Amino acid sequence: MNRNMRLKLVALVFGLFAFVNLKAQTVQDGLALIHGERYNEAGALFKKLAQGTPSGDNQFYLGYYYLKTNQLDSAQVAFDKGLQVDDKSYLNKVGQGAVALGKGDRAKAKELFDEAEKKKKKDAEVLYRIGEAYTLFEKNNDPAEAIRLLDEAVKRDKNLADAYIAKGDALMLRNEGGNAVTAYEYALTAKPNYAVAHNRIGQIYLRGKNYNLALENYKKAIEADPNFAPAYKDLAELYFFAQKYKQAAENFDLFIQKSGTTDPEMKLRAAQFAFTADDYTKSLQLLDEIKGKINNPITLRMYGWSYFKQNDPDKAIENLNEFMKVAPDKLIGDDYKYLGRAYNQKAGGEKGYDSTGVLYMLKGADMDTSKAEAATTYKEVGALYFAAKDFPNAATAFAKGIALDTAKASANDYYYNGLSNFQYASSFIVPTAADSNFADSAKIAMDKRSLYLKADSIFATVTQKLPDWPYGYYWRASSLYNAYDRQENVDKGISAPYYQKLTELVEKDPDPSKFKSYLKLAYSYLAFYSQTTLNDPAKAKTYWEKLLAVDPDNVAAKEALGLAVATPAAQPAATTGKAKAPAPKKK
Repeated sequence: MNRNMRLKLVALVFGLFAFVNLKAQTVQDGLALIHGERYNEAGALFKKLAQGTPSGDNQFYLGYYYLKTNQLDSAQVAFDKGLQVDDKSYLNKVGQGAVALGKGDRAKAKELFDEAEKKKKKDAEVLYRIGEAYTLFEKNNDPAEAIRLLDEAVKRDKNLADAYIAKGDALMLRNEGGNAVTAYEYALTAKPNYAVAHNRIGQIYLRGKNYNLALENYKKAIEADPNFAPAYKDLAELYFFAQKYKQAAENFDLFIQKSGTTDPEMKLRAAQFAFTADDYTKSLQLLDEIKGKINNPITLRMYGWSYFKQNDPDKAIENLNEFMKVAPDKLIGDDYKYLGRAYNQKAGGEKGYDSTGVLYMLKGADMDTSKAEAATTYKEVGALYFAAKDFPNAATAFAKGIALDTAKASANDYYYNGLSNFQYASSFIVPTAADSNFADSAKIAMDKRSLYLKADSIFATVTQKLPDWPYGYYWRASSLYNAYDRQENVDKGISAPYYQKLTELVEKDPDPSKFKSYLKLAYSYLAFYSQTTLNDPAKAKTYWEKLLAVDPDNVAAKEALGLAVATPAAQPAATTGKAKAPAPKKK
C-alpha cells in the first residue's frame, strides 16, 4: 500500500470515528439518558450540545434536563436564552410555561402554553411538550388538559411514543390504571420493545398488587435495555414487598450503578436495602458516603440499627438516643426495640439483659401497629428472661406474646411458656412447722400447685400441636406429678396416661437411647402404678424389666424382679424438670 493510500485510509478511519462520536452526542441520546435516570450523563451531554451549537432547540433540551432534575431557576435561564437565540422557538416558550407551572403560577403557565399552541397547533412536538408539562408537577398538574393536548399530538404523529407515555402518566394521575396500560401499549406499537413503556406497565401492576405481571414487565424493560436504571429500582421495590431482601438489595445496587446517581436520598435507600439483606457493613459504608450531605434524621436510625447488628452497642445507643432527641415525631416501635437490644448487648454477662433494655423493647412492642410484631417482641423478651432464669417474668412475657397473636403462636412458644411456669413453681418452698412463715404454708402450697396445673394446661396445647413429640407428654406428666401429693398421683394414676404416651412414642423412635433419662422416670412411675394401683403384676413386671434395661443399677427394679436383696420400696423420684428437653419443632 503506497503512502498516499495509507494516509487516505487513516483519514477515513478517523473521520468515521469522529462521525460515530458526533452521532452519539444527539438530543435523542440525551433524552434516553433522562428516561433511564442517568441524569449526570444527560446533563453533561445537553450542556455540551448547547455550548457547541447554541441553537433554540439545544437550549430547550438543556432546560428540559433542568426541569426533570427540579432545577427550575436553571431551566428558566436556559429557556430564556433559547428565545434570545431564536425568538420563534416555541418549545422554549413551552419551557417557560413549565417553569411557571412548577412554581405554582398556573395563570402565567396557561398564557405561555396557549400562545405556543396557537402558533404551533400543527406541531406534534410542541403539543406533546405542553401536555407533558401538565403531568410533571405533583401539586400543579392538570391531567384533563394534558390528555387533550396529547391526543392532538398523536393525531399529528402516531409514532410519537413518548406522547403515549405522557398520556399514560396523565391517566395515572386520575387513577385510571387500565386506560394507562392501554396508552403505554400504544407507545409499544409506536416504538416496539420500548423499555420506558414496559417499565411503566410494570409500575401499574405493582400498584395493583399483581406482582407476577409487574415482575414480567420489569424484566421486559431490562431485556429491551440492560442499562435502563429505573427498572432495577422498581424491581428492587418489588422484591422488597416479596421479602426477598437479598434480591432487592442486589437490584438497587444495579440501579445505583446504572444511573450513576449521587443523590443522598437514593444512597440512604440503598443503605436500607443493604440492612434488610443483612449486609450491615455495606449499610454503614453507604451511610458514611452521605454523611453531612443529607439533612435526614433517618440516617441516625440506620446508624443505630446497623451498629447494633455489628455488635457495637455504644455507637448504636448514641445514634438512637440522638435520633429520638431530634426526630421524636418519626419514632416507631422498632427504634425502641433496637435501643433496648443495644442495652442488652452491652450488658452481656450471665444475666444476658439489661433492665432498661427490656423496658425499651416492651415499649417498642406496645407501639407496634401489628399485633404479630408485638407478639414476636414479647416472646423475644421472654427468651431473655428464661435464659437468665427469671422464670416469673419469662412466663408473663410468653403469655402476653401468645395472647397478642394466638392464631400464629407456635408449639415452641407454648413449650417455653409451660417451662417458665413449671420452673417458677419449682422455686416455691413450702414452709415447715419450724419456719417463721409457716402460717403462709397453705397459701404457698396452693400457689405452687396452681402454677404446676397452669404448666400442665399449657403443655396440653403443645401435645395438641405436636401429637407425636414425646417431650410434650413428659412435661404434662411431670407437671401433674408435682401438682398433687405423690402418693395420691400414683394411687389415682394422674400422670399415667402421659407417661404411657411418652413410652409408646419413644419406643417407636429409631434412637430411643436419647430419651434414656425420661424413660427412667416414666418406667419407674408406670411400674409402681401397675403394681400398687392396678394390682397387675404382669404389667408391672414388664415395666420393671424395661426400667432395668435403661437403668441396669436400679435398686427398685432389681428388688421387684428378685435380682437383689430387698430394700424399702421407694416412690418414683420427683420430676423437677432438671432433665433438659430440646425445643419442639414449630407447628
